[in-house]
Amino acid sequence: MDIKIEVDYREKPSGILEVLRNKSGVIVEEKRLSLGDYLINGHISVERKTTRDFVISIIDGRLFSQASRLKKFAERPIMVIEGKNLYHTGYAIDPQAIKGAITSLSISWYIPVILSKDVNGTADFLIMTGLQDLEYQLLYVKRAGRKPKKTKRLKLHILQGLPQIGPKIAKRMLECFGSIEKVITANESELAIVEGVGKKKAAMIREIVR
Repeated sequence: MDIKIEVDYREKPSGILEVLRNKSGVIVEEKRLSLGDYLINGHISVERKTTRDFVISIIDGRLFSQASRLKKFAERPIMVIEGKNLYHTGYAIDPQAIKGAITSLSISWYIPVILSKDVNGTADFLIMTGLQDLEYQLLYVKRAGRKPKKTKRLKLHILQGLPQIGPKIAKRMLECFGSIEKVITANESELAIVEGVGKKKAAMIREIVR
């Protein structure tokens, strides 16, 4: 089964469309999307922002109006922030405001935030998301005969918005701490104990949520 990714035509200048078209096992369709920049497998809406656009959207107040629309109309919303200098875009904004916005999107709006270094990283994330979604549908939904509780799924998606945290580590973190609140409030030593996290990732997580 192929991954299907619908791409809003306004994303063409980013170069991601061409990267996706050169990947095998991916059906790519360029069209006008009413919500988000990418639609994966018909139900995962991805909003992509460059680091510059993300910071500007905080300053001008667009970010949370967009988040509200995503939350209201998207079945499974995700936001990707693309670029290497999120805290050094040249705009006069406190880094704490940026961290606060990311945390608010993940915790208050239940919109996972993914950090991507460049176009290729974003394309890889879109494909990985589509692949994991298909695997989930085939291996879990059909086998169990029903979908797991929505709350647990949302918690796992939120944790995957943390730096370098994939599905397996997110699951371990949730099993270890029991709740997102305890993950967010855990110190570096406590986070590092979780298999696959370690000191480096633990420090990055604390830096984001501090």
